[in-house]
Amino acid sequence: MKNRGMYIEELINKTINYYNSNNIGSFEKRNLPISIKEINNNFVTGYLKEKSKVDYFGLFKTKHVEFESKQTTKNYFSFSLFKEHQLKYLFKIHEMGSISFLIIHFFNIDSTIAISCDQLKYLFKTFKNKKISYDILKKHGKEIALIFPGILNLIEFLENLV
Repeated sequence: MKNRGMYIEELINKTINYYNSNNIGSFEKRNLPISIKEINNNFVTGYLKEKSKVDYFGLFKTKHVEFESKQTTKNYFSFSLFKEHQLKYLFKIHEMGSISFLIIHFFNIDSTIAISCDQLKYLFKTFKNKKISYDILKKHGKEIALIFPGILNLIEFLENLV
């Protein structure tokens, strides 16, 4: 599959565009805080001005939402795919009363799982330096189906978090 690294982001971007257009919620992909140093023959050099937060933010039914997306070609997930500050940020946002969660896409199973911050904290404490199997993640999260070509059905999952 070409451009495998962007697959889940493409699905999420199509999903949030659909949700935004149909007034289901208001979501945006967060841009990286990059400072451009030089542009030379269409080659850009620069640096991150600060640590990035998580991939997406928005509003759903008057609640602030923040979430991260990850993907794997394995039958498991490892917290090593997270940057430590991203995980801390999700936990902080949750503690402040907002909705925060993780979406993981498993290529070899062709399945997408959403995990609430409460479950993510539990899994982090239990499996911090270990691999978490797909079956355990599915037990602690919610499998997210495609409802239209390229649109994830996150509504029921979000409504359960409100």
